[in-house]
Amino acid sequence: MQYIAFIRASIIRAFALVFLALTLSAFAADATPNLELHDLKGVSHKLKDYRGKPVVLNFWATWCVPCAAEMPLLNEMQARYKGKAVFIAASVDDDDMKTAVQSFIKKHKGTGLTVMMGATLENLHDFGLEDVMPGTVFIDSDGNITDRLSGALKRPDLEQRMLKLAGKPAPAAPQKKPAKKAAPKK
Repeated sequence: MQYIAFIRASIIRAFALVFLALTLSAFAADATPNLELHDLKGVSHKLKDYRGKPVVLNFWATWCVPCAAEMPLLNEMQARYKGKAVFIAASVDDDDMKTAVQSFIKKHKGTGLTVMMGATLENLHDFGLEDVMPGTVFIDSDGNITDRLSGALKRPDLEQRMLKLAGKPAPAAPQKKPAKKAAPKK
């Protein structure tokens, strides 16, 4: 009889631990640190000002080769998630690099992004990222960090994270086909 009572108590404890673990994981999102940046016109913006919409916060720099490679992907996803999520491209370049930042954004097709300056490499640590550029943080509409990625984004990973964060995007814009050249007249 004692053996059955022991087994029953063990099972109840096991279920309680599983329930507790599931409950805690449901609330495992981290609160977003305070971050104040400024846009290219010098206007100050706080990260908390974007509450109500999911935010993809991408730390990058003009000297970062992988940052340049992922900029068009971020821009494309911003277009696809327009109205559903905000993509903030937070440059860690010094403020005196504003002209270089503008050139970089234009050259690497990031003109649809919300470009900010004033981020620092220390901000990577504040958001739980590694000392790797670029670094991306996914923030839900309540201002909680739901995911982090240190290093370059890959399309499948970003699409999966965005589905989880903001739902289905608008359909991708069809690719323009090059115009056919007229055959030369004989």
